[in-house]
Amino acid sequence: MLPRISAQRQVPSLSEEFHQKQSDCEDASHWAPLWLGVYLPRLALEVFGLTDERRPAAVVTGDQQGRSLLHAVSASAMKQGVIPGMTLTSAYALCPTLAVEIRDLKKEQQALNKLAELGLAFTSWVSLDFPEALLLEVRGSLALFGSLENLTAKLRETLCTKGHRICCAAAPAPLASWLLARSGRECRILIHEQLRSVLGTLSTELLDIDRDIHDRLRKTGVSCLRDLWRLPRDGLARRYGTRLLILLDQAAGYRATPLRRFHAPPRFDAVIELPEETDRLARLVPAVEMLIARLASFLIERDAAVAEFDLILVHREGAPTRLRQGARRPTRDHVHLMRLLQERLDCLRLPGPVCAVRLFSSAIMPWTPVAADLFVERSADPVEWQQLLDHLQTRLGTGALRYLSARPDHRPEYARQWTMQPQASVPVWTVLRPVWLLPAPRALSPGELSAIFPEAERIESGWWDGAAIRRDYHRAVDRRGAKLWIYRNSESPAQWYLHGLFG
Repeated sequence: MLPRISAQRQVPSLSEEFHQKQSDCEDASHWAPLWLGVYLPRLALEVFGLTDERRPAAVVTGDQQGRSLLHAVSASAMKQGVIPGMTLTSAYALCPTLAVEIRDLKKEQQALNKLAELGLAFTSWVSLDFPEALLLEVRGSLALFGSLENLTAKLRETLCTKGHRICCAAAPAPLASWLLARSGRECRILIHEQLRSVLGTLSTELLDIDRDIHDRLRKTGVSCLRDLWRLPRDGLARRYGTRLLILLDQAAGYRATPLRRFHAPPRFDAVIELPEETDRLARLVPAVEMLIARLASFLIERDAAVAEFDLILVHREGAPTRLRQGARRPTRDHVHLMRLLQERLDCLRLPGPVCAVRLFSSAIMPWTPVAADLFVERSADPVEWQQLLDHLQTRLGTGALRYLSARPDHRPEYARQWTMQPQASVPVWTVLRPVWLLPAPRALSPGELSAIFPEAERIESGWWDGAAIRRDYHRAVDRRGAKLWIYRNSESPAQWYLHGLFG
């Protein structure tokens, strides 16, 4: 008789159940996003070159009441009692030698853009949505760098060589990593379950909310995030708005944080090494044509155009020869670009043999096709006209072709100026004025004029800059039939002056 086999369910012990849950969490966190927050606490000072900690310096910004408040302060100024948030007058009372600069958000954004381009060497996902910080999703880069510590060390070395001081923190939620880095706590959190316990001690001042809400929270005794999480959610929403609850959920990882991905501006950079050195320009033309063709393909693939590029001829000895070529209108026509370069190459004298040819351009912008009418025949193609102007400018020089544009001044001498770009809107004069003006008005004798038209334009202006005029302008005809633009001063009405010529 066979023995009875009892099929009983194996119940795990408490320790086994704990380790199993911990293992499941680690497996889930292995594939979850991991955000590395890089905060730059001295960015406002660093963009002005105020990196010497021995020099008391500060950057000020304005508030809604029109006061000048300190935004960032150097270590030397903090030793003298100057702190961020202090008014400028109070700071001067504590530190009379304080060097002050007005905060420049444009410079800060440019610096962040350059750092974000460096961050793309560590991950393909970089965001600049948080103030004075970079946010990098580094989960997929850990295998390449070996560990999070190695990646953070290399990133710190790269950014610090650019003259920036940084603070790094890693967390599975992007807002949590920014809050930790902004607080100065360089730690790493790998699973969501640890977020609330670690973030609970952070000050509510770190949250990006209105100053009025910060003051109200401080008056009620709320000083850290743990205090907010202990309060009823419906009460928080009624008193402080739903945005505060959204930020708390995003910090704890309960709600996704929408982020914009940073994309580096496109650049074209290609090099062709010559089989042998040459000092004959004719032998360089095939290599230049190949680079121009690559540039055109690069632009067509991205639906872009180029406004300026550099042709660099590399010599084995000495500095390279650089030719910067621009176009009046962004283009991607390789035939037109090659013709422009050919004009420059025909007049070029090489200082020595060339061993390589390089083409570089960062002035790449979206392609805008020229609008054409399907049914109306035009006398001249606007694209061909712009290409003709490009050839003339390349042959005659950069400043040879200029546009005549108007200025907001009634005096004819100051009412126009030469510019490199056409003016968007040209003012319409109520009276007829000539296009051609003399460099300086010329006195006329009575015998030179055969007729003066009675219609007059009085110009009385310029009293504020020391060049006041009071003139009456008329149209006239001289003895040879030329149409003139003449005037006489109110002080001497008998003397006529020639100022312009009509076509």
